[in-house]
Amino acid sequence: MTRVDEACPLVQDDLRKVYTSKMIKEKMKECSNRLGVPMNNIFPVKNYHEEVDTDDDLDFLILKALDQIVNIADDALVKKLSEQNTHEEYE
Repeated sequence: MTRVDEACPLVQDDLRKVYTSKMIKEKMKECSNRLGVPMNNIFPVKNYHEEVDTDDDLDFLILKALDQIVNIADDALVKKLSEQNTHEEYE
């Protein structure tokens, strides 16, 4: 979920408050309901748009989202391979 800074004035002032913002949580619920994706698979981020320099808080959000996405993909792959191996054992 992008543009968290535009969704909440509190987060616009301090990006580190993204996980404590009630407005962001509501937007995440809305995304979850509309997309049919669990809340724990919705990652709030702010994209680099007009920034000239990098920002550690912004980088943290982006890297945290990427880390979670990679972990979810890894878990899904392990599960799929495990199911495939179990299926092959019974053939």
